[in-house]
Amino acid sequence: MFSFDRSAVQTGLALFAILCLAAQVRLMGTGWDGLAGLHPDERHLLFLTQEMLAALADPAEAWRSPRDWWFDQSSPLNPHLGARLYVYGEMPLLAGVLAAHVTGASDWFEVIALTRRLSAIVDTVTVGLVFCGARMIAGNAAALAAAVLYAAMPTALQLANFHTVDVWLTAASASALLPMIALAQGRGNPVAMAGLAGGLVGFALACKITAVLLVVPGLVALALALRRGVERRASLVALAVALVLCALTFRLTNPFAFSGFTLAEDWLADLAALGSFASPDLPPHWQWIAGYSGFDLLRDFVLFGAGPVACGLLIVVLLRARDRWGDLAVPMAAVLIFVGFTALSTASTLRYTAPALAPLAMVLAPALRPRMGWAVPLALLVALWWGAGTVRLHDGQHPRLAASHWLWSLPRGTVLTNETAWDESLPTIIQPAPGAPFRWPSQDGWFTFQSLEITDPDSPEKIRRMADLMGKTDYLILSSERHSAVMPRLPERFPVTTAHYRLLLAGEACFEPVLTIDRGYPLPGLSFADRWAQEPWRIYDHPVVRIFRRLPCFDADAYAARLATHLPVP
Repeated sequence: MFSFDRSAVQTGLALFAILCLAAQVRLMGTGWDGLAGLHPDERHLLFLTQEMLAALADPAEAWRSPRDWWFDQSSPLNPHLGARLYVYGEMPLLAGVLAAHVTGASDWFEVIALTRRLSAIVDTVTVGLVFCGARMIAGNAAALAAAVLYAAMPTALQLANFHTVDVWLTAASASALLPMIALAQGRGNPVAMAGLAGGLVGFALACKITAVLLVVPGLVALALALRRGVERRASLVALAVALVLCALTFRLTNPFAFSGFTLAEDWLADLAALGSFASPDLPPHWQWIAGYSGFDLLRDFVLFGAGPVACGLLIVVLLRARDRWGDLAVPMAAVLIFVGFTALSTASTLRYTAPALAPLAMVLAPALRPRMGWAVPLALLVALWWGAGTVRLHDGQHPRLAASHWLWSLPRGTVLTNETAWDESLPTIIQPAPGAPFRWPSQDGWFTFQSLEITDPDSPEKIRRMADLMGKTDYLILSSERHSAVMPRLPERFPVTTAHYRLLLAGEACFEPVLTIDRGYPLPGLSFADRWAQEPWRIYDHPVVRIFRRLPCFDADAYAARLATHLPVP
């Protein structure tokens, strides 16, 4: 009979087992795309990493001292240097560069494998941080269950296999919440707890600037400390120490945001460039313009963010743990601020809610106590089953890889037409067999490539170009639904493109489908369709891929004339 709340040894062994299993399921999914680099944000970090590794190995840079490498604006490690554009925190990027440099990883495939493993390890640390926070709220047994719950959350599992800043932000945010909870509960010296929280918030800011939202749970913690009897003067000192240590940590871990003691112009310029990503002219933004409500985000968060079990347990906590609301206030504030901020943003991307997942698991601890009986292990089993869908998505059977292998079976000289440079073109980089050399799309000139540039504004010129290219192609490739599911939702802006997709998908364009790969969300024993979920959840690791073959009946002039009828009359 286990009694975790009375046995530190049993608790330690159980936590060790949970961490080992969490690490295992994360590490075995790092090759989810065959190391082709099919995540554009990750690819950007990797390109910068390769440049920096080359600089570190360059004898001409050997004169630099450690201080010059880390703090000098001219350092090749500065991701904002020259024409570079980098809008994320510097710490995750620099950690990947240093890890690759120390281990000797140099080429693309070595670096991507290493940095993804690093992400998996960082997220495993977050599992442990969830245990620590939940233990402060509800004891050992509930904390172990909360750690399992976080380890099985779909978005946490997904992001743990990407070399992006999100897992680092999640881990840093979770660590900052621990001294905040301690401060709110009256544990330890309030100035020391506030200072530790401030330093960890600074580290979170070095992962992503949106960590500034941690100010909200921090202020909640300080307010609760005042309510518990901390003197006003001591609280002001605690706040001042927290701000100083936050600034100092940010200065040390995000070094190129500063030039001496002032903010660097290049860093400020890159932050200002963030506004351009919300432009209605950029195709990735069209999905939000086409309509994505706060309700849609809530639905996706319940199913693919935290998972339905966690969200169901949240209702139980809110209804039955009113006497614990004081203990839950700090992590609950973190949940609300990160989910609320994402819901109100112009881009309500699910991964932006990632920092809410760890505090949510902490909030759920009161509902996971042993006195709940068999309901707890049953809930955890269902959560693990649901999370297994993400683990299975990262089994290496990526739709784009499968489609690329199929394309390489076609004869030399085959003409392939992709839609646009705004989406991944096929075939992608593949490894024909384990241990074999990687094969690149342009290798040996095997294929002739064309692009419809489907994202251009509708015009007579676009119609003519599309029809002519389709008349010359052998196969038309839709490597995802990034455009085919979004542009038709903007029919006033893209009437011709809307008609094109309607004709193509209805079989009226003289192109027949020869390959369709739709994995959905592959739960064990059940494939759960998720084509209606937001694009960033699906596009990287399980897009719907469709390939069409041109039939002899296709006539470019007739097709152009048919599309032209949908142009607005001047």
